[in-house]
Amino acid sequence: MITGARPGEIFELRNAGNIVPPYGRPGACGEAATIEYALEVLGVQDIVVCGHSHCGAMGALKSGDDLSSLPGVDAWLRLARPELTSVLETAPDDPSLPEVSQGNVVNQLAALRSYPVVRQRLDSGRLRLHGWYYEVDTGFVYELGDEGDFRVHAA
Repeated sequence: MITGARPGEIFELRNAGNIVPPYGRPGACGEAATIEYALEVLGVQDIVVCGHSHCGAMGALKSGDDLSSLPGVDAWLRLARPELTSVLETAPDDPSLPEVSQGNVVNQLAALRSYPVVRQRLDSGRLRLHGWYYEVDTGFVYELGDEGDFRVHAA
């Protein structure tokens, strides 16, 4: 939708909170398999981690919701919580959660770099990583810049 791509042009991995478990973490086989397949078999050259405003997963982390009735969701979101601790504590109570979602994008890009296949392709110049933040209310896409800030993406 936000890229204008046609069916078959993008290979997607979607999950709650766009979480990429660090390489070798138990229970991360689906994400690891998808990353390896995309790079080794399909030859993907660009990976985009795209967070968005009003993200329910980030909202649950920010508010500290009791997710004991959703043990799978609770375990999944616990993967993102440690790296977001400082952002969760300092971000304002804004329902669109830009700081939390953007911080999560940065952290998930770091998690991607923990995969040997990602590191090898980055080192050889065969892969580019991109961090995006989609503002649902406006339709704007912000791209993570080299200085660590998000700026409106020029299409």
